[in-house]
Amino acid sequence: MLVLPLVLGSALGAATALTPPAAPAPNAFILASAASLQDEVAPEDLGVWRGGLDVGLTKSEGNANNSSYAITGKAVREMGTHRYTAEGLWYYATQDDARTQRRALGTLKYDKFIAEKTYVYVNGLAETNEQAGVDLRWTIGAGLGEQWRDDDQWRISTELGAGWFDERYEDGVEEDFLVIRGAWDVSAAISETLTFGTAGEVFPSLDDKDDIYGVATTDFAAVLSESMVAKLQWVLTYDNTPQPGNKRSDNIYLLTVGWKF
Repeated sequence: MLVLPLVLGSALGAATALTPPAAPAPNAFILASAASLQDEVAPEDLGVWRGGLDVGLTKSEGNANNSSYAITGKAVREMGTHRYTAEGLWYYATQDDARTQRRALGTLKYDKFIAEKTYVYVNGLAETNEQAGVDLRWTIGAGLGEQWRDDDQWRISTELGAGWFDERYEDGVEEDFLVIRGAWDVSAAISETLTFGTAGEVFPSLDDKDDIYGVATTDFAAVLSESMVAKLQWVLTYDNTPQPGNKRSDNIYLLTVGWKF
């Protein structure tokens, strides 16, 4: 059902020559170069967090009194063969001063490159979704990833692993089980000022074939200035076995303005 428009590691012992990573292209700040990762780095070359924070809001008054607020963000830090990634979403909406939607979603991931394009990872995800009756949904896991391409034009990676999945609903029902995790991350520079990206992860249960959860984001980003970007984003979360009365899919469509760092 998840159809998208696009799909601890061991330390290396031998010291290698230090090569500073190339600066990312201004139109694809999220495309970090795995090929330039090294086993050791001098203290002054330790990676800094790079990414962006995006904000969107709507407001109407009169015959309709509606408001919505959204914050999304992503940050990546690279140090030698180590890569850390953090992402988050917060969404809040009201109608006639009554809350109609409140959601939050966050992910953390650590990658350890064991070859030029291959890495092992550990990951975690947590979500709350008031309108879907989700008090807390979380998962942790580990697996193997492959960075198929990583340059100024394309970034393509896929991951496969396993983990533990737990979801607790507001009516007191709680379920936990083992899952397989499949994930993808694709970014493309369409032009010097426009990029396309899609990333997601799917968690089919090993206990029940009908228990499938997934989350994916798709966006077009346009560079407005050296530090500012506008994005058109689609955020999809999918639960194949929702609580009675709820739908399987939750979609959020966002037009945001953000800042790169």
